[in-house]
Amino acid sequence: MKKYPIFLIYLLLLWQAACSHMGRSEPLRFERIQKDGSSVFQAQVDSSLVSGSWEYKFRLKQAERVNLVLDVYSAKEGLSIKLVRNRFIFPKIYHCPRSSEKEKFCKLEISNPEEGEYALVLDITGKEDSGPVAYRIFAAVHGPGFASVAWEEEIVRR
Repeated sequence: MKKYPIFLIYLLLLWQAACSHMGRSEPLRFERIQKDGSSVFQAQVDSSLVSGSWEYKFRLKQAERVNLVLDVYSAKEGLSIKLVRNRFIFPKIYHCPRSSEKEKFCKLEISNPEEGEYALVLDITGKEDSGPVAYRIFAAVHGPGFASVAWEEEIVRR
C-alpha cells in the first residue's frame, strides 16, 4: 500500500518534466545597461509565429527590489501571451491582462519577482489559415535594487 503514493509522485514528476520540454523555445537574450549607477537588463525581439506556440526562456538568478516588465505588441489579433514561472510541482502563471481578444498589446509588470526560471509563452489562437502573426517583445528588469539575469549560454548548457 505504501508503494502507491510514491508511484503517483513519480508519475507526477515525470509528467511535469515531459510537459516542460514541449513546444519550441529559445533563450530571451538580455543585455546589461548601466543607468544612473544602477543596473538595468533589457531584451528585445522582433519575430513572427505561423502556428503553434513559442517560448522565450530566461532565469532570474537574483532579484531584490526590482520590477520585471514585459511588453508584447502583435501586428494582428489572435496571439495569446502568458508568463510562466517554473516551480517544483505547480508553475505560477501570469496571464496577459486584456479587455478583449481584439487587443494587440500586452503589458505585464511584476513587482519584486521571485528568483527562478521563466518562460514567456506566445501561442496562436483562432484560425490556422490566418497567416503569420508578427510581434515585438520588450522585456526589462529594473529598479533601485539588484538583479542578475542568466545569459543565453547558461540556459543552453542546461
